[in-house]
Amino acid sequence: MERRRFRRPRLRLNVQASIHRQPVGHVLNLTDEGLCLTGRGTPPQGCQPLLLQLPLTLSGCRELTVMAEPRWHDYLPNGHWRGGFKLQSDAKTAAALTTLASRYGDN
Repeated sequence: MERRRFRRPRLRLNVQASIHRQPVGHVLNLTDEGLCLTGRGTPPQGCQPLLLQLPLTLSGCRELTVMAEPRWHDYLPNGHWRGGFKLQSDAKTAAALTTLASRYGDN
């Protein structure tokens, strides 16, 4: 898998990620074009819809859905994995992701 590292703000919120309503991990950092997830078990494979469950209301939403394409993943010694994903979303969702990163990300 191709690995690229762009500067992404680390989130100060716990944003849970799920596929088909099954938890897969939580967001470490993000932009409107990509994110890094961490979780246990097997990282998501292939391009899939990813549901991001927000701990607060943002732009009138508590959930955001994006298409996530895996780019890379690493397995950590503690049994967790960490992976980078390229995102595809509509303009409203991309704007919400940008707002989320700018308000709640470490810059």
